[in-house]
Amino acid sequence: MLKNPDGSYMNPWSVNWTDLDGKHHTDPLDINCHCFDPATTVALNPAAWGPVPDATWAADTSTIPFFRGPRHPMEAMNFARNFVIKERYNLQIRMEFQNIFNRVQLPSPAVGFSPTNVAGTYQTAANGNYINGFGTFGNSTVAAYLGTPRSGQLVARFTF
Repeated sequence: MLKNPDGSYMNPWSVNWTDLDGKHHTDPLDINCHCFDPATTVALNPAAWGPVPDATWAADTSTIPFFRGPRHPMEAMNFARNFVIKERYNLQIRMEFQNIFNRVQLPSPAVGFSPTNVAGTYQTAANGNYINGFGTFGNSTVAAYLGTPRSGQLVARFTF
């Protein structure tokens, strides 16, 4: 990460982005705001990144605590009912759901940084959506990259 002239770290999030209403912003992007289109937005600020000098350590996460990926809430729910049949038998029926609210979970932005040609890493589809490149979400139209869809299972247990 590169530093500002005052010695503080430059914000790694994009400062040149457009929200869903078409308004252009120059303040740092909040990756959890749900206010931008991940297919057409470069989420990382290329000016905030630079090459690691030779013979130095690189992953210094203690000095950039504000750099995190998108949050991924895990929400599960289940419903159960016990049916007592006479005094000896019990039937339990349970329905379990994972990702109950069917939330889309974006992957982390691509961080394959090439300091010589950041703009040359951007690849777009015919419709203008980013397919690949530094700070983009890649081909986020592929369902495999958007997290697990809602799923459920029915469980029946008979005890005697």
